[in-house]
Amino acid sequence: MPIRSLAFTADSAILLTASDDGTVKLFDAHATLQGTLQGHSSWVLAVAAAGDSASQIATASSDKTVKVWDMTARQCLHTFDDHADQVWGVAFDRTGSRLASVSDDQCLRIFECP
Repeated sequence: MPIRSLAFTADSAILLTASDDGTVKLFDAHATLQGTLQGHSSWVLAVAAAGDSASQIATASSDKTVKVWDMTARQCLHTFDDHADQVWGVAFDRTGSRLASVSDDQCLRIFECP
């Protein structure tokens, strides 16, 4: 399935990919697969890493949700379901305490990270 988005963690140790198969893949600096995050029910359209830490990432999906993940535990910490249509973009602020998302519902949302 196509990869829609990619991002490095803040320390550049992990490359994240968001894919139409509904997963986020984690690769090391040598492009060796280190893990897979699953939890979206549809395409993952965007991925972002928190700027101040390699421990949190966010994903946006055509399932109308934004998820925040703990990289260490490889678990979803929180799901935001405020959008009414697919979510195309997600970004952390510089401190990693807030998260912005944009959607086909023509809304920009700002969330406080858990």
